[in-house]
Amino acid sequence: MNLLLAYSLFFGASLTGVNELTIQSDAVKIEFVEGKDTHGSIGGFQATILFDVNDLANASISGTVDVNTIDTGTPKRDEHLKTADYFDAQKYPTMGFKSTSFSKDGDTFVMKGLMKIKDVEREETIHFSFADNTFKGSSTIQLSYYKVGGYANKKPDQTNVKISFLVPVL
Repeated sequence: MNLLLAYSLFFGASLTGVNELTIQSDAVKIEFVEGKDTHGSIGGFQATILFDVNDLANASISGTVDVNTIDTGTPKRDEHLKTADYFDAQKYPTMGFKSTSFSKDGDTFVMKGLMKIKDVEREETIHFSFADNTFKGSSTIQLSYYKVGGYANKKPDQTNVKISFLVPVL
């Protein structure tokens, strides 16, 4: 029975044309900009990527980043961001995203999915391109929706954080 299941999964994936892509982890870049002054990056990216530009209906991307890798260039601020005041890295060591749909818009793709920060999960939209085996994109989220630190009590438009990424794959 297990052999039959394995064959079904293998041939089912082959028929859809969607293949799992291998991430070039050492070349991944995920950066963020909050306001005018705070720039940073986050690492520890792990993901499962099933993607074929000709079969978006069967594509899926789900991944996480490690909250403990937040780097704004100011160690004291980084440590504070990891505390319960903000991202609470001890209780919530990762932030994640899981796609729910893909569409094409000209030369770019639009991915909708669920972003999870701390214990809050919300739908977000990410625009990206895929060329030369590299995903490159961005999105703007409002941290107030995720109950993060001092942002929790601000109006959403005052808590914009732009996230950009570069994810090379094989």
